[in-house]
Amino acid sequence: MMRIDVNSNPKDFLAQNGEFLYRAEAEHNLILSLAEMAAKKNDKSIQFYTLSNDDGFVMAAVQQDGRNLVVSRAAQDGVEFLAENLAGKKLSFPGVVGPADVAAAFSNTWASATGQRFAEYMDQIIYSLKKVSPPADVEGVFRLAEPKDKKMIGEWTYAFTTDAHLPKSEQITPDQGQKHAEERIAAGRIGVWCVDGKPVAQASAGGTEKAARISLVYTPPEHRGKGYASAVVSALSQKMLDEGKKMCCLYADARNPVSNSIYRKIGYEFVGRSSLYVVDRAAKD
Repeated sequence: MMRIDVNSNPKDFLAQNGEFLYRAEAEHNLILSLAEMAAKKNDKSIQFYTLSNDDGFVMAAVQQDGRNLVVSRAAQDGVEFLAENLAGKKLSFPGVVGPADVAAAFSNTWASATGQRFAEYMDQIIYSLKKVSPPADVEGVFRLAEPKDKKMIGEWTYAFTTDAHLPKSEQITPDQGQKHAEERIAAGRIGVWCVDGKPVAQASAGGTEKAARISLVYTPPEHRGKGYASAVVSALSQKMLDEGKKMCCLYADARNPVSNSIYRKIGYEFVGRSSLYVVDRAAKD
């Protein structure tokens, strides 16, 4: 018999469902990092929807602050059951993100139940890495971003969200870019590649206690084509492994052959596909 548990206690959620989710930590890194962060902050603004049956855990969906609904791996019948029941609860979200087949099935079922139409906005490849193969002969050195870099990192963070063509619900303002930069620099989560003392590329590290998730990889247009993105991702990934992470993972736009080639060459291996589906009104914005 299928049943749905709804709660806002991240510690309980991890205690009850972490064993399943951590088995595929690269695919579930977003769900797990949201839960771990909420647990650290004792944040109850997050909502967890857990579907189970007589044999145990089936799937989970997580939403924080009205943002995208993040879904886990699941079988087809479980996805349809959860989507139909959450539709009855009048849940609202700008998009659904998760394993490609699950996100598609959830969106289709939700559309049938509510009349809301969805569009696939982003198709991503999930990669993981346990051993770095650094690029050879790239000029420059790696370091963590420092407070003096705040203005530049804020501008690059804002530029990344623009270049990546993120949906409106995930876009940020220049002021928010500055805030994100300040927080990430203070946490030691932004790395930069420098040539002659000047930063020319950046990458950020987030994720879970055991698996780093690399993101915000950005090189200004005037510095592209010189291997700086490869170098900064490689160096930051190695730093995360050296600090005790069991692996690194990242999500790359499947439509961008350049970035996918970069990641594979430095040791990232294919794990699966992730898709973001947005409600039509968000897709048009």
